Amino acid sequence: MTVNAGDLAPDFLAFLPEPLRTADWTVLYFYPRGNNPHCVMQSRRFQALLPQFREAGVRVVGVSVDTAEEQGYFRNFCTLSFPLISDARHELSARYGVLDSAVVDGETVTYARRETFLIRPDGRVALHWTQVDPDTHAAQVLGAVKALTNMPA
Repeated sequence: MTVNAGDLAPDFLAFLPEPLRTADWTVLYFYPRGNNPHCVMQSRRFQALLPQFREAGVRVVGVSVDTAEEQGYFRNFCTLSFPLISDARHELSARYGVLDSAVVDGETVTYARRETFLIRPDGRVALHWTQVDPDTHAAQVLGAVKALTNMPA
């Protein structure tokens, strides 16, 4: 079941490698696999705009089904300063309704679809993006954040 705008967001804080406050807005973006060009691009775009997200009181958190070790490598490779969640057991991706699979070279591969959720401080989903262009998405999300928080563009 997909989580939509207005729904209470499934708890993601328990999946974080380190605790975070719950009183912030959160961009929770799912991506299929680290270390592929589109996931690198998308994550680096969020990193580049991170100061503006923080100025707006918004934290950024990335999620994929990669292992914790793979996430650590990806985080270092992309020089990311925001948390990444390893969802190797597919629990969080399933709760958000973004879990998918495909047959690649005769083998079924499970991954998280590239979707993003903007979660309000009260824990409800403000916006949900299902069509994500890795090159422009971070700027699109930041524009929506600025509009919702009445921050100057």
